[in-house]
Amino acid sequence: MPTLTLDALRQRLADRKPGALHLFVGDDVQLITRMVEAVEATVDEADRPFAVDRVRAGEPGGSPIEISSAARNLPMLGDRRIVIVLRAERLLKPKRTGKAAEEGDDEEPAADEGQAVDASALEAYVNDPSPFATLVFVASEIDRGRRLTKRVIEKALVTVFDGNERDDLKVDQRTSLLHVLRGTLAREGRTIEKDAEQLLVRRAAGDVSKLRDDLEKLVLFAGERTKLTEDDVMAVSAEHEAVEDEWAVTNAIGAGDAAAALIETGRRLDRGDSVHALVGQLRWWVSNRLAGNDPSRVRPALEALLRTDLALKSSGGDERVLVERLVVELTGRAIPPQQRWGR
Repeated sequence: MPTLTLDALRQRLADRKPGALHLFVGDDVQLITRMVEAVEATVDEADRPFAVDRVRAGEPGGSPIEISSAARNLPMLGDRRIVIVLRAERLLKPKRTGKAAEEGDDEEPAADEGQAVDASALEAYVNDPSPFATLVFVASEIDRGRRLTKRVIEKALVTVFDGNERDDLKVDQRTSLLHVLRGTLAREGRTIEKDAEQLLVRRAAGDVSKLRDDLEKLVLFAGERTKLTEDDVMAVSAEHEAVEDEWAVTNAIGAGDAAAALIETGRRLDRGDSVHALVGQLRWWVSNRLAGNDPSRVRPALEALLRTDLALKSSGGDERVLVERLVVELTGRAIPPQQRWGR
């Protein structure tokens, strides 16, 4: 299995030499998202609408034959085509049914619904990839016993995203989270108090994706300040709690409380709420509440909503980060309490 460390991957992408096949596997969602964006950035920005495809395995455009066809299509502009396959565990570790579940090895993959999927076209592509394309499989986990998975790990450059950014060390979970935290803040040009650092790691509870989410919110909340404090962490990071008020996000925005709005947004997303439904609720608040209390903020708010909506529909970034940035943009001066929805 050709492995590629995180540092080596970053260097390849910085040199604009991504290679033909990649497998990103692991549960560090935030870092995977950034590396996917870095792969796409190896194509000139003006060419990306014509040269970059993001598909989800098992959904329209994400069948094995459609993925291989997309990768074999010549780029309309530039000299490279990028195809990103999200949720690739549906192909590389599909649900098993019936006899396949009992026998295991080398069975054809099954779709989430249990129907057999013919992966022969994709296997053929993996064995003989296009010289002008980069195909990236993004999977939370894989089954090394599947025939397609065997071909992918044999031919692709494999990078594991397990929250450990120190490729040269075997470290425990807490130390790994500290490396992520310190590395992220160093790249952002920020420092953090010792107690604040410990609180962030403790509240992450071993979940590197939660840690990265909290760091994104912390940087947004701090604005131009470079020294982050325990009070900052207390303001934006919370233990998992149930959603008690369906309008808590807009109420917090209306109160001018960005920290509370970010916490309530996190609770909604952690519950599994649709980002599109949340954006729709924010659009309603802008049109029906903000417009009547602070009309000067309506136009930039609508522009922020439109920009976020387009980015979400075009897979132009991590959904959680896009919504959190929108929430911060919408938060401004408090509007009169009696006019806030839900009060």
